[in-house]
Amino acid sequence: MGRVTRLLDAFRHGDGLTLSQLARHTGFPPSSTHRMLGQLVDAGLVRRSETRYHLGTALIELGGLAVAYDRIHRAALPVLFGLRRELGVDVRLTVLDGDSLLCLAAVGRSFDAASRAGERRPACGSADGVAALAHRAGEPREFVATGERIRCVAAAFPAGDGETAALSASAPRERAPRELGRRVRSAADTIAAQLTGAAAGPP
Repeated sequence: MGRVTRLLDAFRHGDGLTLSQLARHTGFPPSSTHRMLGQLVDAGLVRRSETRYHLGTALIELGGLAVAYDRIHRAALPVLFGLRRELGVDVRLTVLDGDSLLCLAAVGRSFDAASRAGERRPACGSADGVAALAHRAGEPREFVATGERIRCVAAAFPAGDGETAALSASAPRERAPRELGRRVRSAADTIAAQLTGAAAGPP
């Protein structure tokens, strides 16, 4: 992985580099450089044009996703910490990616491993996933899940650029604030307003 990263980093010297230029920038033998470039071309991370190599569209798309998710994370994090501080609940921020849910942030103590930032889980298996799927289907609504010990409220919201995100808050049933649903919906609307406003840009 380190060798591949070093090869991709060589494109900082300019796009449209030859095999010999890439070998020189990385210090790798031309044969090894050619073999790695072939693998990257197959993966769509690099494309070849005659005798030169360029960064591929797959890498550009990944970069765009990283920028989009970072934008959502930065807009939502103060809201998550605000809910945690004011209500004492555990709060999670997720984004819908196909039929799975990607966790961008989790604030609280009771989350399992699947709730850590960067982890995925099936969207249909959680309150925030169900809320996000309903929102994508054009049926925006809150979703409440109450188990034996935990009450969880989730609200989905548009995150700009066609993304659907969800905010969920959970607490022990006996300690869940009565206004939890209203506060989660309000917090989700606050984040959505920031994101869609940022996406629209100045008039």
